Amino acid sequence: MFEEIIFMVGFAVFSVVMSYILLVVAPEPLNKFFQVLAVLGVVIHELCHVLMCLLTDTRIRTMKILEHSDDKSKFGLKYGGRIELEELNKLTFLQALLIGFAPLYISFWLFFFLWEQLKNPSLEVVIFYLYIFIMVSLVLSAAPSLADLVAIFGSFQFDLRYSLYQICLLLISICTVWFSVAYFQFEVFHEILTYFLILLGYHIYKYGFRGLRAFIQNFLGKRSSTGSERVNIKKLTRRRVKPAKSRREAQW
Repeated sequence: MFEEIIFMVGFAVFSVVMSYILLVVAPEPLNKFFQVLAVLGVVIHELCHVLMCLLTDTRIRTMKILEHSDDKSKFGLKYGGRIELEELNKLTFLQALLIGFAPLYISFWLFFFLWEQLKNPSLEVVIFYLYIFIMVSLVLSAAPSLADLVAIFGSFQFDLRYSLYQICLLLISICTVWFSVAYFQFEVFHEILTYFLILLGYHIYKYGFRGLRAFIQNFLGKRSSTGSERVNIKKLTRRRVKPAKSRREAQW
């Protein structure tokens, strides 16, 4: 059911290794050729971040899909993209995780979709080489950047308790979907549908626990004779927010 996750990790490792070989180790002018070829991949990488920001309702402050930089970035590239987010103080670990790994996930599926298209014997030669060009660009930019990983870790450690709560909800949702598919023998036509079911289950548990919390506090909590005895589980399910003065920009 989740076998592609292993392949996705391998794809990320393959992306890093091939990027180092083709962009750094390869002699000139071959490495220059692949650096130009990687431009499309950089654009796709940033657009994946933008798409996931829209899906997770994360507001973007400024967006630069491609810009020249005097300082060389990873693998010797002199260009890159940058997405700056508003209200980083409200960014949860799950949002950061989805946004940070969006290029890997989307590039993985796009790469193998194009791979299947190459097997079509009636494919035109121009389209064939265009697909090859896109696939190489995807490989050179699919892996999460250092800034992506730093942003994910920062969101995780800022509110460790709530981050662990989100992970627990996610694990419960995954187990529920896995058990339901295996027990009832559902035919999932594509793995992407599985992730939508997990997302649906996550929100069902999330708002279900919120409703349970409200019930406990409004009904059972009133029976406490003193405030110290009142039932309170907000500390686990409520997200801590950074003060406005410490707000900073997130770069992806």
